[in-house]
Amino acid sequence: MRLTLDRCRRCGTRLGQPCAFRRRVITELPHPQPLIFEVEIASYLCPGCRARVEPNCPYPANRQYGFLLTARVVHLRLLGLSAATVVDFLDEAHGVRLSTAAVLKLERWAAEALGDLYEVLKAEVRKAPVVGADETKFRIAGENGWMWVFTHLHAVVYRIAPSRGQDVVEEILERSRGILVHDGWVPYEVITTAQHQLDLCRVNRWLERGEVVHRVEPRPLLKVVDAKLVGPRHSPTELLEFGDGVRSILRGSIEWSDDHPAAPMPGRTALYRGLRWDMADHLRRERKDPDAQRIAGELWKRRDMLFTFLIEPGVPWHNNGAETEIRQGVLYRKLSGGRRSWTGAWVLERLLTIYRTCRKRELDFLSVVREAISGNGSPAFGPPSGPARNLS
Repeated sequence: MRLTLDRCRRCGTRLGQPCAFRRRVITELPHPQPLIFEVEIASYLCPGCRARVEPNCPYPANRQYGFLLTARVVHLRLLGLSAATVVDFLDEAHGVRLSTAAVLKLERWAAEALGDLYEVLKAEVRKAPVVGADETKFRIAGENGWMWVFTHLHAVVYRIAPSRGQDVVEEILERSRGILVHDGWVPYEVITTAQHQLDLCRVNRWLERGEVVHRVEPRPLLKVVDAKLVGPRHSPTELLEFGDGVRSILRGSIEWSDDHPAAPMPGRTALYRGLRWDMADHLRRERKDPDAQRIAGELWKRRDMLFTFLIEPGVPWHNNGAETEIRQGVLYRKLSGGRRSWTGAWVLERLLTIYRTCRKRELDFLSVVREAISGNGSPAFGPPSGPARNLS
């Protein structure tokens, strides 16, 4: 667009050629207008076989709404909008009138069409070299359920189940031979074919909770901070000494790993053995503080999971990737309160899996949904089009 003048806006004098141009970049949206049309399908009576035949219709059979509208409805739902809010938005922004029942039917249609792709992504988790896992409460039909997430370099898989037990872990990770990063929840340990890395941030949270009970200001893992009492109580010397020792050993391993990302395996193995011995020696010491005893017991049972990242380059010492993905479920839970039925949970786990995987692989979610529901077969997820986001 070029803006010009014939006469001066101040005095009205006729102007000649411009002496210069000033450029601005404007981003705008076109006014949304729904595309409503009628499809007339011709029928023929074949003179050869006497059968009535019709051309293939490129639009969904027995459905009033098209592929892109369906994909847009699904996208809005995954952004946390309720079915009623989606109805209002489409009416006010696009002039498209749906009912809440229609929104839920479109959502289920997309989930059914993406079912095969969901199963493919579940199978990929079992073969991934590094998998982060986490879980959180999720209300279903007014009762407590659990949302699980399993994430690796190229995909995210959600699973909503009535239990926090080992059934989901076995279903998703059966015979996995990779490395499983988690928060120490016992059901993860049922996967004996995989190596395990305990989330060291979780270890620090155990220490922080003990410090809070003793009215000590919680302290970070990666920074040395003196203990500060926040209440009128005696300093818990034994717990502080225990926490200082655990943090010092873990901090040293993390700093070494960050400073030597390409260190040869003999050096990594020697450090791994030395740190395991140091931690075991620290945990075995006699202590009377009940919080120190409890945390020492938890770490002793998981001592083989603390330093896996040292001997397996590329394995994170934290579980930030899975916690980031489970946060999407937490946000959805806060906005919607969960799902009203297990069918709705089944729909959500599939759609959220495809949506977050598309973000990891930098793919167009609307295009993936549209391709799936168009009847041309399940879309194939090739390699990411851009750099994949790692577990950190």
